[in-house]
Amino acid sequence: MLVRDIIKPLPSCQEVTGMTVEECADCIRTAASQLRQGWLRAIGAPDYRAYLTHHAAAHPGTPPMNERDYVNVFIERRYNRRGVGTCC
Repeated sequence: MLVRDIIKPLPSCQEVTGMTVEECADCIRTAASQLRQGWLRAIGAPDYRAYLTHHAAAHPGTPPMNERDYVNVFIERRYNRRGVGTCC
């Protein structure tokens, strides 16, 4: 077996899936985002992106907390049980 037989070019995204490179990149981004969200849920960490989505829907016109403040409030509520039962 020759080295040139071992080293072959990788197939393109379109050859494998029939999608364009942009569609493959979007698919990878979506999968990475879902993996991130699942990981955050599994370890019990706050999801700032989910907070921003909720805040935009539930409280339009008011500025959201920055990420550091959001994490601090999340930790305070989770471990000190202050603010239990409030929305944001």
